[in-house]
Amino acid sequence: MYKYFTFNEHAITNILNNEFYMSHHELFNDPFECWCEILTGFPSKNEKSARLDNILNVWGFDDIEDTIADEYYESYIASLVGSEPDIPTLINSARITCFSKRPDNLLMWSHYADGLRGFCLQFDPDIILHNNNIAKIYEVEYKEKPAIIDTALIAALADQIAYNSYALESIKNLNMQTSYNQQLNQSVKYAEEIFRSMLATKPIDWIYEEELRIIYQSLSEGKQPEFMNYPRQAIKSVIFGEKMAEKHKNALQSLFFLDPYKIEFKTAKRDKGSFGISIYN
Repeated sequence: MYKYFTFNEHAITNILNNEFYMSHHELFNDPFECWCEILTGFPSKNEKSARLDNILNVWGFDDIEDTIADEYYESYIASLVGSEPDIPTLINSARITCFSKRPDNLLMWSHYADGLRGFCLQFDPDIILHNNNIAKIYEVEYKEKPAIIDTALIAALADQIAYNSYALESIKNLNMQTSYNQQLNQSVKYAEEIFRSMLATKPIDWIYEEELRIIYQSLSEGKQPEFMNYPRQAIKSVIFGEKMAEKHKNALQSLFFLDPYKIEFKTAKRDKGSFGISIYN
């Protein structure tokens, strides 16, 4: 994963401190960041909607025609009242830093690295969050319409995650443990997909960025940015823009000169006869 930089004091300070600048979504240049449609309240069992089907599926039933589902649905959702998450608060507490999948993206070099006068760092995704239990890497989805976030579905997922986690701790039968573990993993994966849709869905116009994000939920109130540390060894290479000033290149190299970790130095250059960019050792 690759992060593009303009050569300035903020970029150098962040490298010296091994930290990422984690932004609130309102600081980004896309006015539709974290823009989603929020559905609240629990659907009636008589409305036969996709929302109802999703909740039933998470609960373990195919549809409301199931006798047990029909009989106990109302008491089930009554047990979930008050557990719907506050989506605006979740969105406001998110802190985000952005990467691209590619080091040769012309528009990324143009928009974020000062037209090849800046630089790009390559990070190892398997190392970057070492010993970090609060942040995760998400791949951005590019869509024609905003994500739809259903708080009732999230409440049902949270209930199933809690139920299956408790069952795993309480039941000793290995076959039953396998079943509960599968259900738990499915619910966790589904919840993470919803979280990604909420915080990492962008208009299709931005697809050129091929973006990855590191996201975590801040415990601080307000919208102030924060910093997140990463292991120094997560940096695999430094890619200089072809038009980067020599003194800036030398200064950047000096930051890594004494590092015990192997870091490669490369250069991004314009291709002759085309509008492409290639990376050279």
